[in-house]
Amino acid sequence: MDKYEELRTQGTNGANFDIETEDVIARLKDWDERYGIDLSEVESDRVTVRFDSLPDDLDSLAGEIYEFCPDTIDQGFGCYDEMIDAAEEMEQEVPDDVRELVNGVDLEDEDYGLELLKRSLRREMVIGLWWD
Repeated sequence: MDKYEELRTQGTNGANFDIETEDVIARLKDWDERYGIDLSEVESDRVTVRFDSLPDDLDSLAGEIYEFCPDTIDQGFGCYDEMIDAAEEMEQEVPDDVRELVNGVDLEDEDYGLELLKRSLRREMVIGLWWD
């Protein structure tokens, strides 16, 4: 079975960013050729990508991911400061994996989300992409 068929079946897209299903497939095929990928959790507006390998320098890949799916930072890694503040305000424990991820990162830096994305990729080799 074609690894991308489920994307076509679900119509996975980022229409609010003018990204159609075939655009998603083209990008994922490019990453598959360069790094090897597996796909899971395929829905109409999301897909989880697991990388078999990563480049030594993640700056370029992190930039590609952000350009292709801005929500990974704008609604994800770039919101960790707010998430941590909210948890502490409600006297909830911040999970250890989150504390480890942000350790040493300046959450006041406007680009901290890209750093967290790179750290997460190094640690997990997986990224959830979603467009809403």
